[in-house]
Amino acid sequence: MEKLKLLIIIAVLFCGANVLSSLHVPSHMFMYAILLASCFTILFSKREIRRASRRKGELSIIALIIITLMYRYLAGILEDSIRNAMILLITPILFLLVSDVFFGKGDVMFKRRVFKALLILFFIESGLAIIEFAFKGHIFPWIDTTFESNLYSAHLKSGFRSVALHGSPLTNALIITVLNTFLINSELKDKYKLSLWLFGFAAILAFNARAATILNVSVLFIYLIKLTFNTRTHGAIKIAVYFGATMAIGLVTYLVVFYNLGDRLFNDKLFDEASGQKRLDVFAIFEYHDLGYFFFGHPMKDFTIIQESVGLLIIENFWVCEIILFGIVFVVALVFLYVKLLIPYFRGFPWVTGGLVCGSFIALASTNNSLYTQYIPLFVFLLCMSLFRPNTFKYLVPPRYIKQ
Repeated sequence: MEKLKLLIIIAVLFCGANVLSSLHVPSHMFMYAILLASCFTILFSKREIRRASRRKGELSIIALIIITLMYRYLAGILEDSIRNAMILLITPILFLLVSDVFFGKGDVMFKRRVFKALLILFFIESGLAIIEFAFKGHIFPWIDTTFESNLYSAHLKSGFRSVALHGSPLTNALIITVLNTFLINSELKDKYKLSLWLFGFAAILAFNARAATILNVSVLFIYLIKLTFNTRTHGAIKIAVYFGATMAIGLVTYLVVFYNLGDRLFNDKLFDEASGQKRLDVFAIFEYHDLGYFFFGHPMKDFTIIQESVGLLIIENFWVCEIILFGIVFVVALVFLYVKLLIPYFRGFPWVTGGLVCGSFIALASTNNSLYTQYIPLFVFLLCMSLFRPNTFKYLVPPRYIKQ
C-alpha cells in the first residue's frame, strides 16, 4: 500500500492545473480520482482502517466537512459549491493516508521517499520558474481556477510572471515559500540552508509575488538574527554566512534593477490601482451586511452578488471566501480542529521555529485565495510539519548535511 500512497502523493505534488490542462485532463476529474484512490487505499485493508481510526484529528475534520455538506444539501445550496467542498475534504483525507506513519517512529524509508519527493518538487518548481522568466515564456499555460474560463492572460502590465507546475503565480509562490521557510529553519548545515533559500527566493521573484518576496526576506532576516545570537555557531561560519548573504543580496539587487526580476514589488502605482488595493477593498463587504448574515454560509450565486457589490472580480482573501460560502460557524470550527491536529507536530519544533513556520504560512496564505481554490499548498504544509521536525528530519537526510 505504501507504493500506492507514494504514487498518490507524487501525482498531487507534480500534477498542477496547468500540467493537467496540457495533458487534456480536467482538473476537477483529477481531484475526484485522487479522492477516490485515497479512500480506496484507506479502506482497502484492516491494517489501514486501524491506522486511520487512530487519527482522531483528521477524522474530526472530515466529519465536520461531511456534516456541513449535509446541511448545504438540506438547505438546497450544495450543488453549486461541490467543487469548493471537495477542496476542503481532500486535504484531511490525503493527510490521513500518511499521518499515522509520519507521527510514529516506524517506516523511515517511506518518510524518506516522501521527503525526497518534496525536495524534487522544490527544485523542479523553482527551476521551471527561473527558466520561464529567463526566456519570458511559459512551459505550461497560466491556469487560474478562480476564473470560469480557467485561463488567464500572460500579457500583464506589471511584467512577466512564471507559473511553473501549479498554474497560478500566487499558488506556486505559497508552495515554494512553505518549503523555503522550513528548509532555512531546518537542521541542515548553514551553507546548504542559505543556498537552498537563495534558489527558492529566485523562483519567488520569478513568480513576481510581492507578499511572498517580503515574507521570504523577513524569514532570512530572522534566520540571520538567530545565527548571530547562536553561541554554538563558530565565528568563521557566521562570517561565511554573512558574506554569502551579502553576495546574494547584491546579486538579487542586480537582477531586479537590470532584468526586472520581481518588479511588481517596486511599482508604487500597482498598489493603488490593482491587486494591492483590491485586497483592502475586500473588507468593504462587511460594511453592507452584519456578521449574522455570514453565520451559516450562502449559495454560490449569492457569493457572486456579494463579490460584485463591492466591484471585485476576485476576492483575494481565502478567509473571506470561506466565510461567505460556508459561514463563520464552519470556519471557526475548522480552524479549531486544524489547530488541535497540528499541536502535537508543533511541539516537535523549538517554539520560535514552530511559530515562524506556522505564522509565515498563515500570513502569506491570507494575502490571496490559494487555499480557497487549491488544496495542494495546505497539504504541502502538513507534510512539512510532519517531516521537518528535528527528531524526524535527522533520519531523512544523510548525516554529512546535518549540523552537528
